[in-house]
Amino acid sequence: MKNRNTVTGKIIMARGRIALAFLLLCLCYLIYRLVILQIVEADTNRNAAIKQYTSEITIFAKRGNIYDRNMEVLATSSTVHTVFISPRDIKDDEQAGLIADGLSRILDVDREFIFSKMEQKHSKYQIIKRNVEQEDELKVREFIEKNNLFSQVCLEESTKRKYPMSTLGSSFLGFVGADNNGLNGIELTYEKTLSGINGRAIQGQDGLGNKLPFPYESYIEAKDGLGIVLTIDYNIQSVLEKYLKDCVEEHKPAFGARGIIMDPNTGEILAMACIDNFDLNNYNELTGSYLEKYNAFVGTEEEKAAYKVKLLYEMWKNKCATELYEPGSTFKVITTAIGLDEGVFTLNSHYNCSGSINVLGETISCHSGKVHGNQTVAEALQNSCNPALVQMGLTIGGNTFSKYFEAFGYTEPTGSDIIGEGQSIYYKDLSNQLNLANNAFGQSMAITMLQHIAATSAIANGGYVVTPHLIKAYVSEDNTVTEAADYSGKRQVISEKTAKDVLEVLVNSTKNASVSGYNISSKTGTSQKLARPNAEPGVSYYISSCVSFAPAEDPQIAILIVVDEPTSGIYYGSQVAAPVISQVLSEILPYLQIPADSENTLKVIKVGEYKGAEVEQAKYTIEKLGLNCVIKGNGATVIDQFPRVGTSVTEGGTVILYTEPNYTPESIRIRDLTDMTPEQVFSWAKENKLNLSVEGIFNKNYRNCFAVSQSVAPGETVNAGTVITVTFIYNEEIQ
Repeated sequence: MKNRNTVTGKIIMARGRIALAFLLLCLCYLIYRLVILQIVEADTNRNAAIKQYTSEITIFAKRGNIYDRNMEVLATSSTVHTVFISPRDIKDDEQAGLIADGLSRILDVDREFIFSKMEQKHSKYQIIKRNVEQEDELKVREFIEKNNLFSQVCLEESTKRKYPMSTLGSSFLGFVGADNNGLNGIELTYEKTLSGINGRAIQGQDGLGNKLPFPYESYIEAKDGLGIVLTIDYNIQSVLEKYLKDCVEEHKPAFGARGIIMDPNTGEILAMACIDNFDLNNYNELTGSYLEKYNAFVGTEEEKAAYKVKLLYEMWKNKCATELYEPGSTFKVITTAIGLDEGVFTLNSHYNCSGSINVLGETISCHSGKVHGNQTVAEALQNSCNPALVQMGLTIGGNTFSKYFEAFGYTEPTGSDIIGEGQSIYYKDLSNQLNLANNAFGQSMAITMLQHIAATSAIANGGYVVTPHLIKAYVSEDNTVTEAADYSGKRQVISEKTAKDVLEVLVNSTKNASVSGYNISSKTGTSQKLARPNAEPGVSYYISSCVSFAPAEDPQIAILIVVDEPTSGIYYGSQVAAPVISQVLSEILPYLQIPADSENTLKVIKVGEYKGAEVEQAKYTIEKLGLNCVIKGNGATVIDQFPRVGTSVTEGGTVILYTEPNYTPESIRIRDLTDMTPEQVFSWAKENKLNLSVEGIFNKNYRNCFAVSQSVAPGETVNAGTVITVTFIYNEEIQ
């Protein structure tokens, strides 16, 4: 019995020990879990508790506007709403159907899409549609109120980016994504400045997500982003894009056309364009040649989707900054400036052109196909003579050439605020004379347009390299304007005398870049692509370009135009790029109120109102304006006139005054004016009592100017006094 009790006691003690050990293990586990929960995962659990017992609504900061230099809005944000549903709060299938039908009808969203969102049964936030405008927002609110769906259907305020000018400046403005963050261009570069800081509204709720019986709310106000003022001038940008589009239409370049207009003294970019451009409000839609390439592509749906993405990235590029090209003869101004600045030759030094030059067994021909013979440095630059420039480069020497090449900024990005600047390709060692020879006339190197306009502007501003930039100022919510980053720093690379000498040599040297009434310093370029992907055997590909400074006496404008692979059969820079500069400057120089040279321009006169005036008084007024007056009839009072009031005519034009009723206007038969000089055209117009409007290249030095088109076809008849538009060009082949 005693043994039996002893065994029983031992069993009880063993069981007690096991129970105690189990309890100790449980206690250790509890302590372990407490350490994990309270120390190791404290922040995570605290946040989870806050999330469970609070609801947070983001108060979106308004993105700052982007303005041009005249405060024209280029990008702005408007208030829109996101419509979302709370599947957890939908009571039954009947209510689900009501919501799906209503939102599908109001928001034009597929009904099945809404049902798919409702499958997330435990979710309180399933987005049905973003960027809902005010009209549809009000309809949704009315739908919610009418059907008592305050917990099931909700609206969240947000902002939508809009670009009022659509395609204008698409290459540099960039765009924002669905989350309102900048994805490209200025929108990306200045994302932190523009975006601001979002706020929050925090409300208390119970563990099931229901509102508490007592109010609890915390509100952190959003801080709106700053506005940005760009150096861009909307009007100048519009002009540049207009004429680049015309150039693309005429010459159909395989890789488009692009241009930069800059203040050479400050580096402020007034306009920058790449054509084809695209609609910033629909940036995922291909346009122009990119759409044509996509439509011509043959492949599977996956391949087409991948190809579209590739084309979109290509379309979004700011090719003025990203793409490299060989500058060709426009670089000859740099070579000339280097030699003059180093004193290894002067403008009056002589170099001979026999039509070609041999360097290390390689023949380099003159682009003109002519033998220029013995010529000065100034003449060689004006003639764009390759053999002479090669000799000038060899005279300078490889080390000196490389030193200046770097000083002009060609070896590194410009430091601008434009993202994605390309890295130039060049020979670091120019001890090889053939490499130096090719570089001297702008071949065997690849640079960006930004680098080139920054470097060549030194010719226009007294010898300084400036930093191209787009930012001018910031604008706060209370419209306080503050200066942006300082880009005023510049470095001198050549002397003021060297810059002035080169600038003067280039004055009116490119007639197709001329503007009536102004002196323009220009240099054209036609460079052959030596390393083109997918090149066809035996086919040559060219880049046409032109750089100009206006007015030559005190340049306020630097403009660089590049046309990439024209396919119209014409590819010389003087024929393709230079006319674009002439067209652009013809509009923007008067717009900038840069006065024309009165001795070298036609005066344009607006016809006044003479009906009802005494004949003699009207005649006196007309002739005082520099116009001819022809009186028809014997009356004392003017009863009609031609041209009509407000019509613009050139000086020396004719106004017809009619003094008797039932008059019959004199009919004039138009002749073919093509190939006539301005002097001949004006003489014919005066003789036939017609008025002229002049376009193209024209000044009072009539030599080598000829009419190429007219607004009224030969053989047609018009009334005396009619205005005929005649376009002139300069024939560069006539010396």
